[in-house]
Amino acid sequence: MMMQSRRQIWLYPMFQVPLMLMLGCLILAALFSLLGWGRPAVGVAIAIDLSSSTEGAVRQEEIAAVKSYLAENRNLENQNQIRVFGFANNVQALTTGFNANSDEVEKEFDRTVQDAQLQRYLGGGTNLDLAIQEGTNALSSLDNKLCRELLLVTDGEATVSQTVIDGAISQNVKINAVVLGGQDAVQIRQATASTNGIYLNGEAGNLKALFTEEFFTNFNSNKRWLTFWLSCAFICAMWAVTLPLDRWLFQGLLKLNMTLGGQLALGNALFWTVVTALVVWRIFGLPFGSAC
Repeated sequence: MMMQSRRQIWLYPMFQVPLMLMLGCLILAALFSLLGWGRPAVGVAIAIDLSSSTEGAVRQEEIAAVKSYLAENRNLENQNQIRVFGFANNVQALTTGFNANSDEVEKEFDRTVQDAQLQRYLGGGTNLDLAIQEGTNALSSLDNKLCRELLLVTDGEATVSQTVIDGAISQNVKINAVVLGGQDAVQIRQATASTNGIYLNGEAGNLKALFTEEFFTNFNSNKRWLTFWLSCAFICAMWAVTLPLDRWLFQGLLKLNMTLGGQLALGNALFWTVVTALVVWRIFGLPFGSAC
Protein backbone atom coordinates (compact mmCIF):
# COMPACT_ATOMS: atom_id res chain seq x y z
CA MET A 1 0.00 0.00 0.00
CA MET A 2 2.85 2.38 0.84
CA MET A 3 4.54 1.71 -2.51
CA GLN A 4 1.28 2.37 -4.37
CA SER A 5 0.67 5.65 -2.50
CA ARG A 6 3.94 7.18 -3.59
CA ARG A 7 3.88 9.99 -6.11
CA GLN A 8 5.18 9.38 -9.59
CA ILE A 9 8.95 9.85 -9.85
CA TRP A 10 8.72 12.77 -12.29
CA LEU A 11 6.74 14.79 -9.73
CA TYR A 12 9.69 15.00 -7.31
CA PRO A 13 12.02 18.05 -7.41
CA MET A 14 14.96 15.67 -6.95
CA PHE A 15 14.15 14.31 -10.41
CA GLN A 16 12.91 17.52 -12.05
CA VAL A 17 15.77 19.84 -11.09
CA PRO A 18 18.73 17.73 -12.33
CA LEU A 19 16.73 16.85 -15.46
CA MET A 20 16.21 20.54 -16.27
CA LEU A 21 19.86 21.28 -15.53
CA MET A 22 20.91 18.43 -17.83
CA LEU A 23 18.79 19.83 -20.66
CA GLY A 24 20.26 23.29 -20.04
CA CYS A 25 23.81 21.92 -20.26
CA LEU A 26 23.01 20.08 -23.50
CA ILE A 27 21.55 23.25 -25.00
CA LEU A 28 24.67 25.20 -24.00
CA ALA A 29 26.90 22.50 -25.50
CA ALA A 30 24.95 22.72 -28.77
CA LEU A 31 25.19 26.53 -28.83
CA PHE A 32 28.93 26.51 -28.10
CA SER A 33 29.41 23.97 -30.90
CA LEU A 34 27.26 25.73 -33.49
CA LEU A 35 28.24 29.33 -32.72
CA GLY A 36 31.87 28.75 -31.78
CA TRP A 37 31.58 30.40 -28.38
CA GLY A 38 34.63 30.04 -26.18
CA ARG A 39 37.17 29.71 -28.98
CA PRO A 40 40.60 30.80 -27.71
CA ALA A 41 42.57 33.81 -28.90
CA VAL A 42 45.65 32.35 -30.57
CA GLY A 43 49.14 33.50 -31.56
CA VAL A 44 50.94 31.23 -34.04
CA ALA A 45 54.58 31.27 -35.06
CA ILE A 46 55.04 29.15 -38.20
CA ALA A 47 58.63 28.02 -38.87
CA ILE A 48 59.26 26.27 -42.19
CA ASP A 49 62.42 24.34 -43.11
CA LEU A 50 64.26 26.16 -45.90
CA SER A 51 67.42 24.06 -45.76
CA SER A 52 69.04 22.76 -48.94
CA SER A 53 67.13 19.46 -48.68
CA THR A 54 63.76 21.19 -49.13
CA GLU A 55 64.54 22.99 -52.37
CA GLY A 56 62.10 22.40 -55.20
CA ALA A 57 58.71 20.72 -54.78
CA VAL A 58 58.93 20.30 -51.00
CA ARG A 59 59.56 23.99 -50.48
CA GLN A 60 56.65 24.92 -52.72
CA GLU A 61 54.39 22.65 -50.65
CA GLU A 62 55.58 24.36 -47.46
CA ILE A 63 54.80 27.78 -48.92
CA ALA A 64 51.38 26.57 -50.10
CA ALA A 65 50.66 25.13 -46.63
CA VAL A 66 51.39 28.48 -44.95
CA LYS A 67 49.01 30.17 -47.40
CA SER A 68 46.33 27.56 -46.72
CA TYR A 69 46.56 28.36 -43.00
CA LEU A 70 46.22 32.07 -43.76
CA ALA A 71 43.20 31.34 -45.96
CA GLU A 72 41.47 29.49 -43.12
CA ASN A 73 42.41 32.28 -40.73
CA ARG A 74 40.49 34.80 -42.86
CA ASN A 75 37.26 32.99 -41.95
CA LEU A 76 37.62 33.63 -38.23
CA GLU A 77 35.93 36.59 -36.58
CA ASN A 78 38.87 36.83 -34.18
CA GLN A 79 41.81 35.90 -36.41
CA ASN A 80 45.01 34.29 -35.16
CA GLN A 81 48.02 36.52 -34.67
CA ILE A 82 50.53 35.01 -37.14
CA ARG A 83 54.22 35.41 -37.81
CA VAL A 84 56.24 33.27 -40.24
CA PHE A 85 59.89 32.22 -39.97
CA GLY A 86 62.26 30.33 -42.26
CA PHE A 87 65.11 28.28 -40.86
CA ALA A 88 68.14 26.27 -41.90
CA ASN A 89 71.48 26.86 -40.16
CA ASN A 90 70.11 30.28 -39.22
CA VAL A 91 66.60 31.64 -38.68
CA GLN A 92 65.04 34.53 -40.58
CA ALA A 93 61.70 36.18 -39.87
CA LEU A 94 59.71 36.17 -43.10
CA THR A 95 57.12 38.59 -41.73
CA THR A 96 57.64 41.47 -39.31
CA GLY A 97 55.77 41.05 -36.06
CA PHE A 98 52.57 39.18 -35.36
CA ASN A 99 49.62 40.25 -37.47
CA ALA A 100 45.97 39.19 -37.46
CA ASN A 101 45.44 40.45 -41.02
CA SER A 102 46.05 37.41 -43.22
CA ASP A 103 46.18 39.48 -46.42
CA GLU A 104 49.03 41.60 -45.07
CA VAL A 105 50.89 38.57 -43.75
CA GLU A 106 50.61 36.78 -47.10
CA LYS A 107 51.85 39.76 -49.11
CA GLU A 108 54.91 40.18 -46.91
CA PHE A 109 55.54 36.43 -46.85
CA ASP A 110 55.42 36.22 -50.66
CA ARG A 111 57.89 39.07 -50.96
CA THR A 112 60.48 37.81 -48.46
CA VAL A 113 60.39 34.10 -49.35
CA GLN A 114 61.34 34.98 -52.94
CA ASP A 115 64.30 37.11 -51.89
CA ALA A 116 67.38 35.83 -53.71
CA GLN A 117 69.58 36.62 -50.70
CA LEU A 118 67.48 34.60 -48.25
CA GLN A 119 69.10 31.21 -48.85
CA ARG A 120 72.58 32.66 -48.57
CA TYR A 121 71.77 33.96 -45.09
CA LEU A 122 69.98 30.82 -43.91
CA GLY A 123 72.64 28.33 -45.02
CA GLY A 124 71.98 24.71 -45.88
CA GLY A 125 71.72 22.74 -42.61
CA THR A 126 68.91 22.32 -40.08
CA ASN A 127 69.20 24.03 -36.69
CA LEU A 128 65.93 23.08 -35.06
CA ASP A 129 67.05 24.27 -31.62
CA LEU A 130 67.52 27.78 -32.96
CA ALA A 131 64.17 27.68 -34.79
CA ILE A 132 62.34 26.69 -31.60
CA GLN A 133 64.23 29.26 -29.55
CA GLU A 134 63.47 32.10 -31.98
CA GLY A 135 59.82 31.08 -32.22
CA THR A 136 59.52 30.87 -28.44
CA ASN A 137 61.11 34.28 -27.98
CA ALA A 138 58.74 35.81 -30.51
CA LEU A 139 55.66 34.22 -28.95
CA SER A 140 56.72 35.32 -25.45
CA SER A 141 56.11 38.93 -26.51
CA LEU A 142 52.40 38.26 -27.01
CA ASP A 143 49.72 38.95 -24.43
CA ASN A 144 49.45 36.19 -21.84
CA LYS A 145 45.75 35.79 -22.72
CA LEU A 146 46.68 34.35 -26.13
CA CYS A 147 47.40 30.67 -26.64
CA ARG A 148 50.97 30.42 -27.91
CA GLU A 149 51.45 27.87 -30.67
CA LEU A 150 54.73 27.16 -32.47
CA LEU A 151 54.25 25.20 -35.70
CA LEU A 152 57.37 23.63 -37.21
CA VAL A 153 57.81 21.91 -40.55
CA THR A 154 61.00 19.95 -41.25
CA ASP A 155 61.99 17.11 -43.55
CA GLY A 156 64.12 15.04 -41.22
CA GLU A 157 65.48 14.17 -37.80
CA ALA A 158 67.17 16.96 -35.87
CA THR A 159 68.37 17.31 -32.30
CA VAL A 160 66.30 19.24 -29.80
CA SER A 161 67.95 20.14 -26.49
CA GLN A 162 66.11 19.91 -23.19
CA THR A 163 67.10 23.51 -22.44
CA VAL A 164 65.16 24.70 -25.48
CA ILE A 165 62.15 22.58 -24.51
CA ASP A 166 62.25 23.93 -20.95
CA GLY A 167 62.32 27.46 -22.36
CA ALA A 168 59.17 26.77 -24.37
CA ILE A 169 57.46 25.31 -21.31
CA SER A 170 58.37 28.33 -19.17
CA GLN A 171 56.79 30.65 -21.77
CA ASN A 172 53.63 28.49 -22.15
CA VAL A 173 54.52 27.75 -25.77
CA LYS A 174 53.25 24.53 -27.34
CA ILE A 175 55.62 22.99 -29.87
CA ASN A 176 53.77 21.43 -32.81
CA ALA A 177 55.60 19.71 -35.64
CA VAL A 178 55.22 18.00 -38.99
CA VAL A 179 58.07 15.73 -40.03
CA LEU A 180 57.96 15.12 -43.78
CA GLY A 181 58.92 11.78 -45.25
CA GLY A 182 57.13 9.48 -42.82
CA GLN A 183 60.10 8.91 -40.50
CA ASP A 184 59.74 9.02 -36.73
CA ALA A 185 61.85 11.90 -35.40
CA VAL A 186 62.09 10.82 -31.77
CA GLN A 187 63.51 14.02 -30.28
CA ILE A 188 61.00 16.21 -32.10
CA ARG A 189 58.14 13.97 -30.99
CA GLN A 190 59.36 14.18 -27.39
CA ALA A 191 59.53 17.98 -27.62
CA THR A 192 55.90 18.17 -28.77
CA ALA A 193 54.77 15.75 -26.08
CA SER A 194 56.58 17.73 -23.36
CA THR A 195 54.71 20.91 -24.32
CA ASN A 196 51.32 19.23 -25.03
CA GLY A 197 51.69 19.97 -28.73
CA ILE A 198 50.81 17.93 -31.82
CA TYR A 199 53.28 15.69 -33.65
CA LEU A 200 52.53 14.43 -37.16
CA ASN A 201 54.32 12.52 -39.89
CA GLY A 202 53.34 13.23 -43.45
CA GLU A 203 54.23 13.64 -47.06
CA ALA A 204 54.82 17.04 -48.62
CA GLY A 205 51.75 16.60 -50.81
CA ASN A 206 49.53 16.33 -47.73
CA LEU A 207 50.99 19.34 -45.95
CA LYS A 208 48.15 21.75 -46.77
CA ALA A 209 45.57 19.33 -45.39
CA LEU A 210 47.60 18.85 -42.20
CA PHE A 211 47.83 22.61 -41.70
CA THR A 212 44.11 23.23 -42.13
CA GLU A 213 42.45 20.03 -40.89
CA GLU A 214 44.76 19.23 -37.99
CA PHE A 215 46.66 22.26 -36.73
CA PHE A 216 44.23 25.08 -37.54
CA THR A 217 41.25 23.07 -36.30
CA ASN A 218 42.97 22.13 -33.03
CA PHE A 219 44.43 25.57 -32.35
CA ASN A 220 41.00 27.20 -32.74
CA SER A 221 38.87 24.58 -31.03
CA ASN A 222 36.57 25.28 -28.08
CA LYS A 223 36.63 21.59 -27.13
CA ARG A 224 37.32 22.39 -23.48
CA TRP A 225 33.98 24.17 -23.24
CA LEU A 226 32.20 21.38 -25.11
CA THR A 227 33.74 18.78 -22.83
CA PHE A 228 32.80 20.85 -19.78
CA TRP A 229 29.13 21.24 -20.71
CA LEU A 230 28.75 17.61 -21.80
CA SER A 231 30.35 16.39 -18.57
CA CYS A 232 28.00 18.64 -16.58
CA ALA A 233 25.08 17.14 -18.49
CA PHE A 234 26.30 13.64 -17.60
CA ILE A 235 26.62 14.52 -13.91
CA CYS A 236 23.09 15.95 -13.90
CA ALA A 237 21.84 12.78 -15.59
CA MET A 238 23.37 10.67 -12.83
CA TRP A 239 21.49 12.73 -10.23
CA ALA A 240 18.28 12.55 -12.27
CA VAL A 241 18.34 8.73 -12.23
CA THR A 242 18.82 8.59 -8.45
CA LEU A 243 15.11 8.12 -7.73
CA PRO A 244 14.50 5.62 -10.58
CA LEU A 245 17.49 3.55 -9.41
CA ASP A 246 16.29 3.62 -5.82
CA ARG A 247 12.64 2.76 -6.52
CA TRP A 248 12.81 0.51 -9.58
CA LEU A 249 16.16 -1.25 -9.24
CA PHE A 250 17.26 -1.36 -5.62
CA GLN A 251 13.86 -1.50 -3.89
CA GLY A 252 11.81 -2.97 -6.73
CA LEU A 253 14.00 -5.53 -8.51
CA LEU A 254 16.60 -6.26 -5.81
CA LYS A 255 14.13 -5.96 -2.89
CA LEU A 256 16.48 -3.87 -0.76
CA ASN A 257 15.11 -1.83 2.13
CA MET A 258 14.44 1.87 1.62
CA THR A 259 17.48 3.07 3.57
CA LEU A 260 20.03 0.88 1.79
CA GLY A 261 18.45 1.50 -1.61
CA GLY A 262 18.58 5.26 -1.09
CA GLN A 263 22.21 5.12 0.05
CA LEU A 264 23.24 3.10 -3.02
CA ALA A 265 21.39 5.43 -5.38
CA LEU A 266 22.98 8.53 -3.83
CA GLY A 267 26.36 6.81 -3.76
CA ASN A 268 26.11 6.14 -7.50
CA ALA A 269 25.45 9.85 -8.20
CA LEU A 270 28.27 10.99 -5.91
CA PHE A 271 30.69 8.49 -7.43
CA TRP A 272 30.10 9.65 -11.01
CA THR A 273 30.16 13.30 -9.97
CA VAL A 274 33.63 12.95 -8.43
CA VAL A 275 35.05 10.70 -11.16
CA THR A 276 33.75 12.89 -14.00
CA ALA A 277 35.04 16.08 -12.38
CA LEU A 278 38.50 14.56 -11.85
CA VAL A 279 38.71 13.23 -15.41
CA VAL A 280 37.74 16.58 -16.91
CA TRP A 281 40.13 18.47 -14.64
CA ARG A 282 43.16 16.20 -15.04
CA ILE A 283 42.82 15.11 -18.69
CA PHE A 284 40.90 17.79 -20.59
CA GLY A 285 41.39 20.81 -18.34
CA LEU A 286 38.86 23.32 -17.12
CA PRO A 287 37.99 26.16 -19.54
CA PHE A 288 37.74 28.94 -16.95
CA GLY A 289 41.41 29.73 -16.33
CA SER A 290 42.64 29.14 -19.88
CA ALA A 291 41.13 27.87 -23.11
CA CYS A 292 44.55 26.70 -24.35
